[in-house]
This record gives sequence, C-alpha cells and structure tokens, in this order.
Amino acid sequence: MKIITYLLSFLLLFTSINAIAEMPKSNDQNDVWLYTVNQNDSFERIYQKYLNKRSNISALSLHIKHKLTKKLQPGQVISIPVEMLKKIPTKAQVLLVYGDVAVTSALVNEKRKVNKGDSLVQGDELHTGKNSLAKLLFADGSNIDIQPNSILSIQASYKYVGKETFVTSLKLVKGRTEVSANPAHTVGNTLKVETPSAIAAVRGTQFRVGADGDIALQETLDGQVAFSADENGVKQEVLLAKGYGSIAQKGKAPLPPIVLPAAPEVSALTNLIETYPVQFMLTPQLDAVAWVSQLSLDADFTQILNEQTIQSGVLVFDNLADGQYYLKLRAQDQYGLQGKDATHAFSVKIRPPEPLLELVAPQDGEVIPLAPTELIWTPMPNASRYIVQIARDVDFANVVFERHASFNRLSIMHSFGSGEYYWRVAVLSDGKPQKFSQVRKFTR
Repeated sequence: MKIITYLLSFLLLFTSINAIAEMPKSNDQNDVWLYTVNQNDSFERIYQKYLNKRSNISALSLHIKHKLTKKLQPGQVISIPVEMLKKIPTKAQVLLVYGDVAVTSALVNEKRKVNKGDSLVQGDELHTGKNSLAKLLFADGSNIDIQPNSILSIQASYKYVGKETFVTSLKLVKGRTEVSANPAHTVGNTLKVETPSAIAAVRGTQFRVGADGDIALQETLDGQVAFSADENGVKQEVLLAKGYGSIAQKGKAPLPPIVLPAAPEVSALTNLIETYPVQFMLTPQLDAVAWVSQLSLDADFTQILNEQTIQSGVLVFDNLADGQYYLKLRAQDQYGLQGKDATHAFSVKIRPPEPLLELVAPQDGEVIPLAPTELIWTPMPNASRYIVQIARDVDFANVVFERHASFNRLSIMHSFGSGEYYWRVAVLSDGKPQKFSQVRKFTR
C-alpha cells in the first residue's frame, strides 16, 4: 500500500513539474483567452475542445490555481494561455499576379506558376521576377504586396481555436514587401516579417520591409512597429512610429528611429508629353540621395512597366507608346530608407514629325550653263504658296533672286552671270516663310 502511495505522489509531482515547465512566461492579456465555463464543462471536456495536448490539463489547473479534483463552476471565467490552444492552419489567397511569379511548394520541391485565385499554405515560398508582383490576402484580412525581384515564404499561418485570433509569420529572404496588417485591429492577431538580419512584428499597422543580403530595412507608414535584431545573442529592439524607419545589419542592433524622407514634389511635372524623349526633371530634396520610381499602366500599380532608381534627378523612359501612364515616386535617404509615395498621372501623345521640304532638282553642285533654270522641290501638304530664294553666299546675306510660287516648281529665266549660287525654299504661312529647306548649290 505504501509503494502505491509513493508512486501516486511521484506521478503527481512529475505531472506538476511538466505542467509548470509548459506554463507561458508572458502576462500579456493578448496571450491569454478568457473562457466562460459552461454547464457540464470539465478540464477533460475543455481539453478535448480547445487544448493542443493532454499535459496542458495539469498546466491549466496550475495556471488558474484551480485543483483538478475541484469541479469547475458554470459562469466561472478562466484564463487559458493561447500557447495551450489548438491551432488550425489557414491559407493565403492570391489576389493579384502580374509578370513572372512562381511558388515553391512545401510539399513538392519544384517551382510552379502562380495564378490569381490560388491558395498558398505554410511552407510555400513565393518568387517575383523583374517588373513583377503579387498580392496576398491572409485569413485575418492582412494584405501583403510582394514587390519585384523578391523572395517571401510563409513560415506560419494559423488561428487559435476558441479565441479565434490569427498568427501570421513571414520570411522575406530578399527584396521588398509592403504590409497592411490586421486592418480590423482585432485584439490578439499578430503578424511578423523576418529577414536574415532582423524581425518586424506588429498587431495592426501598415509598414514596409526590405532585405538585401545582411541588411534589413523597415519603414512604418501607419501605427507602430517593433523592429528587432540580435547583437551578441541579446535581442535589441526599437519601436518605430508612423513616418520613421530603421536599418539593421546582421549581428548588430537596429539604428535608432530615423525620420523617413518626405514625398517628392510632383505638382510641377507635365501632364502631357508630345515629343521624345519622355523625361521628368525631379525637384531636389535635402533628405534624398536617390529616387525610386515605378511606371504603371493603371492607377493601382498592378501593371508595372518599369522600375528604376536614379541619383541624377532626371527620370527618362524609352519607347513609350501613346496612352495614359501612372508614375509612383519615393525619395530614398543615405541609409536606403524610402519615404511616402507621390503619384503622378500623365499622357503620352507624340506629335507626328513635320514633313520636311526637300529640294529635288538641280542636284547639289550641278553646273547649269544656260537659262532657264528649272527648280523643283517636294510638295508640302496644305501648302498653297512657297517662297524661293537664290543667293551668292551660303548664309543668304546677298540674295539675288526671290519669288513666290503656287506649285512645287519654278522656271527662272535669269542667268545671274557666271559663278556659284545657292538656293532654298520655304512654305509661306500668313505671308511669312516657315522653316526653310536645306541649301543646295549650282554653278553657271
């Protein structure tokens, strides 16, 4: 009988030690679920419905300081740590795909093309190519814009049973992403973006994260973000409010909050471009060392044609067809942090080149010994009058002949004497000559 008693005591002690070890360390109210006990509820029944493993029965008993042998009372409110709750995996829906976007599945180690409407799960890794992007919608309403030349994986995506709060954990291997996290601001929902160098964690805000080798960047557009990195094995964290950013190098603490650059001034940019090249002169900024641009066919920037980073302040686009375009600009500071967006809509409508009036005969340098001299040039559209000039010098300072013509030819009976002569023709408009043709020479 004594042996049985010792065994029971040992089992109770062992269970209690395990339960204590499994108890969460945090006292944050977001890390617990306040559950109201129902009729006929018991620790066993709560375990079956909500807890992720049986050993959490004892852990919960210790946490709420309620003995297992004592019956739970209907209406009693107990605090259940979320770490004890079951997790239900959730999916991310692909809202938008543009360009070259592929995914490597957690189950099948091969890339496949991503299409709008696809579902992604924990372990999937997304790749975007040049001028390509993707937009994901998570179960809690969070939106993730994955920018060109990026790799992002879904480390975790689930909800807690009962508490109905969501956890999303992403890893940005390289590139950039913009996050609108927990837009409904549901208490308990969390989202974090990890890079090889640092982690950005939020409960509801809008922010950007960049990863480039051993460097991580974070820019807060709304709310507040906890940006952390390990230095000598110790977690170092800065809180970044709206309009601030930071940079973290692998193995070093993040820099203190840095004010993000102001949005570029775009009010003076032209709205209609009629001649090539298509270019914009950007207004200098004291807090900017470069500008980052995106050119798109639509105002939502889902059809990106071009991305570039410039330092000169002159933004040039080649080979743009006539049509409507949308330009997004950000200033970039010395750390690589980017500020607020400025957008500018413009149209391209290139005017056709004006037809050139060309001289046909006589050929340049031709010898014409006798009069008459027949001058011929190309007819110009809508031209009713021309002016013809002959001079003894190429600069037409000494004009010896000038006459109007109704057609694209003129016979001249004058011989002008021997020597070199130069001639040219222009269209007359409102009695004034327009652009003159090139000059040709003939000799008597």
